[in-house]
Formats: sequence, C-alpha cells, structure tokens
Amino acid sequence: MFQILETATLLRLLDAAPEAVHHTIEMGQWTGCVWPGHPEWEAHEACIQIRSLALHYFTVRYPSAEAHRYEIAAQLLASQACPQGGDQHLDMEPIVQEALLWLWALAGGPVVPDTPRVIMPPLQDTTPVPLPGGDPVAFTATALAMLEALLFTGNEAAQQITATFLRTHADALARRALMLIDAIVQQETARVVEAGVICVDCGAEGLDVWYTGQTWGETLCEACYETRVTHGQAHPPNP
Repeated sequence: MFQILETATLLRLLDAAPEAVHHTIEMGQWTGCVWPGHPEWEAHEACIQIRSLALHYFTVRYPSAEAHRYEIAAQLLASQACPQGGDQHLDMEPIVQEALLWLWALAGGPVVPDTPRVIMPPLQDTTPVPLPGGDPVAFTATALAMLEALLFTGNEAAQQITATFLRTHADALARRALMLIDAIVQQETARVVEAGVICVDCGAEGLDVWYTGQTWGETLCEACYETRVTHGQAHPPNP
C-alpha cells in the first residue's frame, strides 16, 4: 500500500458544514463515522475523519449512485491517511484495484521499496515524496478529481483530468505518468509492466540498478544518489 496524498489537503477539500455531514451519516446509516463538531471528532484518526467527510461529499454530488460506490470512494481516500498503512480499509475487488492502479500511474509509477534489484540503504525519510509537478496540494486535488471521475463518471473523464494536470508540467515523472495513464486506458498491460524505472533527479530512464528510500518510491540513478550522499542528503551505502 502506497500513501501519496496529503491528508490536510483531503480534509480541506472534503470539508462541509457539520450539520450536513451529520445528516448524511444518519440518513445513510453509516457506522464508524463522526462529523466536525462531534465531541469525539478530534480524538479520531484522520482516516476516520476523511471517510466520514468523503461519504457526505460523494453522496451530495452523486445522490443516485449506489451506496457501495460511496463506501469504496471514501475508503480509498481514508486509506491514504491511515497510520497503520491503509490496507485494512480496502477490499481488493476489481474496481479498487483499478483505482489504485490509476493513482499509482498518476504518481509516475513509484517503485515499491522492497522491489527486487533495488539497492538499499539510502534516503532520509524526511525527504518529500516525489510527485509530478512537485506540489503535493495540487497533486492531491487532481487525484481526488481523478478518483471521483473513475468511480462515478468514467475512464474518459478521469483521463482528461489527469492529462490536463500532467501536461502543465515538464518533469520526468509527469511525462512518465502520462505514458502510464495512456497505457492503462489503451489496456496495454505490457507498456505498464515494461515502463522501467527512472531517476527522479535527472530523468534517466530504463535503470537496471537504482537507489530508493525505504518508505516510499523515489528512485535515483547511481550518479544522482552519489551526489546526494556528497551533499549529506542521503546515507552512504552499507559496507
């Protein structure tokens, strides 16, 4: 499970009047929810807050949708803020797997930290997660709009949202994300699998050996990794 969306931005984008959120929760008979202003609101983890707000957000915007679709959308967003990693929020049915694949592609296809051929020691955990465009707020807003389109409108709308965002950026991750999204839409699985690994610093593609952080998927070629070590931005390799 990879967590790449900014919690504070999700809470801001999903925010609504307390009485309205409360009404949605009561009318939908949703369990395990709270609403802003509830005595236990601040005591709950952000994933519970996000799920509660998201259920209201999607119910209001798509009143004729199936309740199960609200739950899927809300849990997908909640999983991004769960301190336990988020897996327990998700039932891996096909629509969830598809949504996670799109989210992974939008981020430029981050490498799972324990992927074979990854050489470990390296990066400090305080280094920001690399994202297309470099702005976690804009990326999170785009990801929310993309997931909403995927679950309630369709793939074509989701692709238009991602293309509009990614084409405003010229970095290597944005170019890679555009390719991955296109491959998913065209159902060209081989292009996704064979996309290879890029260096997020210099943009070198098709790396056979790379360096990555231990908690998320930033990837560096050897030269860029050594540059970070020299500047004290990464730990040197273990002897």
